[in-house]
Amino acid sequence: MTEAQTTLLLPRIAAGDRAAVQDCIDAYGGLVWSLARKLTPTPADAEDAVQEIFIELWKSAARYDPSRCAEAT
Repeated sequence: MTEAQTTLLLPRIAAGDRAAVQDCIDAYGGLVWSLARKLTPTPADAEDAVQEIFIELWKSAARYDPSRCAEAT
């Protein structure tokens, strides 16, 4: 996924585009998983954390303000 494509992910997610959520998981899921795994005691806890992160992303995407920060932060 190109930087231009990832820049459009949160607006697409905020608009209710379910494919954008999958694109986001594809683009960032590995990174989120590796961080969660390092910060949690078990793989099951990491899986729960990753699920919660992407659920929260779905619910809060409309609040994203690109003038304040980049999507990757």
